Amino acid sequence: MDIEEYIERIVDNGRIEDMQTLSELLEDTMEIIKDYDKECYKDFEMKLYKMAYGNHLNKSMAEEIVNKMRPYGMRWSFQETEDMQKQRGIDDIPKADFFVVINSAYNDYQDIFRDDLEGYIRFTIDFIKDEDAKEGKVFKYFVD
Repeated sequence: MDIEEYIERIVDNGRIEDMQTLSELLEDTMEIIKDYDKECYKDFEMKLYKMAYGNHLNKSMAEEIVNKMRPYGMRWSFQETEDMQKQRGIDDIPKADFFVVINSAYNDYQDIFRDDLEGYIRFTIDFIKDEDAKEGKVFKYFVD
């Protein structure tokens, strides 16, 4: 039995119904792994995530990260941070990255910035656009 060969043929055939069935099989298998070995499940889940998104946050992962932040948790919602970016023409920073970093700045530097929204925004932009940073900096900082 050569699972890799089967999967390659399914992908090469390109039939939507076969792809959906393959997805269902993968989900079922992942649930079994999750019950059996949570660490292995987390590793597989992250590999799948990176295949889908690379080293970038999606909205769901960003919200999960922010909801775990301490000591204050989420200060600004995803929608509020999207609005901040839109109002200021900040369209070259991924929305999920901006959301995570500005909330992190609030949790870590609230004593410095207090209620200075523009200070948080400047910090967030500078953190994300750091010239020395590698691709996917925010993902690597908060996930890897």
